[in-house]
Amino acid sequence: MQIIPHHTCEQKIGGMNSKRPIITLLIVVNLCLLTGLLSALIALPKTYAQGGGRRADYLCVTAKPAGQSYDVLYVLDQSSQQLHAFYPGSPQNKQLSRAESRDLKLDFGE
Repeated sequence: MQIIPHHTCEQKIGGMNSKRPIITLLIVVNLCLLTGLLSALIALPKTYAQGGGRRADYLCVTAKPAGQSYDVLYVLDQSSQQLHAFYPGSPQNKQLSRAESRDLKLDFGE
């Protein structure tokens, strides 16, 4: 049986403790790389707001009416050339109210 001097054991144990943070860091880096690789391989299917991937037929804009504290949502339906406006209703029901739609063909004489 061989007896190891006391200072040699402390040096070996101290050497192991100094490697632990490096090994932990390498494990974390490898897990991050694996996550990135898997997310690139598992791609979600493309989604479109309107079917078929065609261009949008709607244009939305918000504007604050003069003297009001709320914004109005204007929705332009390009296919029917209609302008719709939505504004906040009563605070109790938390719903949008709809203003009368405008027919832009009639308004601009086209």
